[in-house]
Amino acid sequence: MAFGAACKLAGLTCDKALRPHDLRHRFAVTRLAAWHRENADVQALLPLLATYLGHAHYTDTAYYVTGTADLLGMAADRALAHGGAS
Repeated sequence: MAFGAACKLAGLTCDKALRPHDLRHRFAVTRLAAWHRENADVQALLPLLATYLGHAHYTDTAYYVTGTADLLGMAADRALAHGGAS
């Protein structure tokens, strides 16, 4: 009940009720996208993402990472820019 009230207060509305884990997914994907935009070493930062989410290992964090079209496009662009395709 308190989470629903907080979502409403924050203006987070959608067709279905939000759950706390929905926000964790969104945070993980948004953070990865921001690192890609900053041309950061995303692979090296994955342990930091795990720490942000309170996990001891990235393997526990991988569940929250969803390959959105935007994120996958940025990753592909970076791979191509670094000679990822022949």
